[in-house]
Amino acid sequence: MRISVITPCFNSEKYIEETIESVLSQRGDFEIEYIIIDGRSKDSTLDIVRKYKDWIESGKVSIKCNKVSFTYVSEEDEGLYDALAKGFRLVTGEVVAYINSDDFYLPNAFSTVTEIFGRYPDVEWLTGMITSYNERGQIIDCLLPFKFDRASIQKGICGTILPFIQQESTFWKRKLVNDLDLNLLKKHKFAGDFYLWYAFSKNTDLYIIYSCLGGFRYRPGQLSKQRDKYFNEFLSIAEKKSVTDVMLAYIYKVVTYLTPNVVKRILNKKIIYYDRSQWIKRSRDF
Repeated sequence: MRISVITPCFNSEKYIEETIESVLSQRGDFEIEYIIIDGRSKDSTLDIVRKYKDWIESGKVSIKCNKVSFTYVSEEDEGLYDALAKGFRLVTGEVVAYINSDDFYLPNAFSTVTEIFGRYPDVEWLTGMITSYNERGQIIDCLLPFKFDRASIQKGICGTILPFIQQESTFWKRKLVNDLDLNLLKKHKFAGDFYLWYAFSKNTDLYIIYSCLGGFRYRPGQLSKQRDKYFNEFLSIAEKKSVTDVMLAYIYKVVTYLTPNVVKRILNKKIIYYDRSQWIKRSRDF
């Protein structure tokens, strides 16, 4: 199985090396297609990217999976989601994800993802536990969400009342990319991630993996701090929610934050967990 990972970046010299290392260090029975889309950075970002490409081609990087292909593009773009759209047009893997240039994956994330996709063909979209890092990359929080049902995603409940779908921990089958309007994606400046989740939820369920796959780094000056602009764009995509939707969401919120993980695992039919021998998918079909 090949997993395609995109990193959009611009002036990312402070953190991008850690991001790249987190992709290249993944080990397991799979191939990695790594695509970096640089917005013509003015700092040393591109020098770092070129260094890793040279190292891979010369064998200086220890590859722990079956194969790594490393591609980069450096040209001016119209922002993060324009860069991401360019990357989506290049992917060839069966599984796709993107990681921003200040975040990073945790060890064995890719082996977990590829094993689950290989074991359960009906799973087309998955996400891990919501994990946060501080500026130094230390894990400061980890939360198992209770549920991400389609209606709650489409109505913007996930991300307002309920937790966000964490982009850094989310992976999906490439067929879902084929249904995206990439010209529409690149027009988004802030909430393009929510456009992806909204579009995916029209076609398939989101499964939660009882595992930490990646995380979001809190740091000064990041785009996500422009919260008002983000939510204005977010709400322009979301469908209208009813009073009942809101009431149920607050009940789920209590469950999310106060209920032990073992209870969430039992109650949630779209969760996949490890039972000390293999990954188990609970489903109404079982």
